[in-house]
Amino acid sequence: MTPDNSLRKYIKDTNDIELFYKDKEHYTLLSMVSKEYNNTVLYDIGSYKGLSAIALSSNQNNLVVSYDIEYLLKVDRPNNVEFRIGNFYNDKQLLSSPLIMFDIDPHDGLQEKEFVRYLTSNNYKGSVIFDDIHLNDGMKDFWSSVTQQKQDYTNLGHWSGTGVVHFT
Repeated sequence: MTPDNSLRKYIKDTNDIELFYKDKEHYTLLSMVSKEYNNTVLYDIGSYKGLSAIALSSNQNNLVVSYDIEYLLKVDRPNNVEFRIGNFYNDKQLLSSPLIMFDIDPHDGLQEKEFVRYLTSNNYKGSVIFDDIHLNDGMKDFWSSVTQQKQDYTNLGHWSGTGVVHFT
């Protein structure tokens, strides 16, 4: 299974196209998961080049809001994607999203722990996909510290680890 081939037209860099459709990357999983939601807003925290937002845009009935702190995009914007530069913590609608993709540098586990604290303290109800949960000691420590229901989908996601945390 690969992400929807119609998404290819939004990716500008040929190396990124190859990466997007490569095994052991999380874009296929994101594309599939996006189809489990309908008529809602999904969030992508850490746009980078925009590939995760493109994968999450597979279901055209959803809006994908993607945040980063600087403009590094190498994609064209599908109609159902908004790329925003700024602090996602200021977006209170984030807390009403049923699905958030969280993938920000430097992947040290500290920002991930802070995000889990933020969601917990604000009674978030939904799921968060975390990238790179097995990348290094900091991320492994973060993943082992999660007390909420969690699932490791590395076999379906990214070679460096893909985990889903459910906040209920």
